[in-house]
Amino acid sequence: MFSPEAIREAVKTFRELFPTKQPPGLLGPIVIRSADPLVLGVKIQATGSSTYREVEMEESEVAAMLIVFCRKLKIPLPRTANKSIEVEGDNIALIVSKAMMMQRPTGV
Repeated sequence: MFSPEAIREAVKTFRELFPTKQPPGLLGPIVIRSADPLVLGVKIQATGSSTYREVEMEESEVAAMLIVFCRKLKIPLPRTANKSIEVEGDNIALIVSKAMMMQRPTGV
């Protein structure tokens, strides 16, 4: 579960690692514009400007951003696991699920 503060840190990390994905400038408010599908509105104030420009991040880009942020924090995520996103209020949950193979006990 990512709180608004964690989402902000994830956006900062994403902007540092992929500077061409969003315009340069001061990071402003971040809002969840839509929950299904998820759309994140990221406001950026260009240097010398007094207004913010909003850049939208689609669900797939938000998922990639959260995965990159988990890697930075050294939170292990299985590569082959299914990943999805759910919005709960102002929080975003990254759901990671992986089917496990059950082994039969020997001698049965």
